[in-house]
Amino acid sequence: MSAGTEAFDAVDVIVAKRDGHRLSDAQIDWVIDAYTRGVVAEEQMSALNMAILLNGMDRIEISRWTAAMIASGERMDFSALSRPTADKHSTGGVGDKITLPLAPLVAVF
Repeated sequence: MSAGTEAFDAVDVIVAKRDGHRLSDAQIDWVIDAYTRGVVAEEQMSALNMAILLNGMDRIEISRWTAAMIASGERMDFSALSRPTADKHSTGGVGDKITLPLAPLVAVF
């Protein structure tokens, strides 16, 4: 478990969002960390995602969820390159239509 992340029960987090409650920063940090470590099952994450779909998230939750997702992955350091670097990343889904026109646009610079 990441430093400073308290333990929760996945079912309690799912129930909280299902019942329309705002998830705390600690709950969000924990669920993302626990899922990436395999502690939260795919079925549980699917149930949480359904609860989020049905009940939404406020801007604070969305911001924290995004930050937790960013912190959960491996980061690559390109600071040694002599040119500016950027990342266009997609988490997947239906209708990702930006990559095709973006690649040649970036290539001209």
